[in-house]
Amino acid sequence: KDPTKRPTKKPARNPTKRPTKNPTVSPTTPSPTTCEERKWHFAPEIDGCANTEEIDPEDELAFGSLEDCCEVYEVYFDTDTCNSYDMCAPTASPSMEPTTPSPT
Repeated sequence: KDPTKRPTKKPARNPTKRPTKNPTVSPTTPSPTTCEERKWHFAPEIDGCANTEEIDPEDELAFGSLEDCCEVYEVYFDTDTCNSYDMCAPTASPSMEPTTPSPT
């Protein structure tokens, strides 16, 4: 009998002794997000921007760079300060000193 196209919710009591004809081609779990793929977003807990995975699902704002995120953050929150936390270069704790991104 050929393998089913739909997986069962519970394991079989008597599993087959032969391998399936069509094993999955791709991995079942996605690869982790690389640092280059991470998006910057508002991070209210540090009063600035971060590239962590804790993006508010209601927040549609995501930026390709810290500079872009801070530029919008400063206008949106009417401030000259944008703290930042780079997940790809972790420190003991997020910077609480104001940072001004340099132009690119």
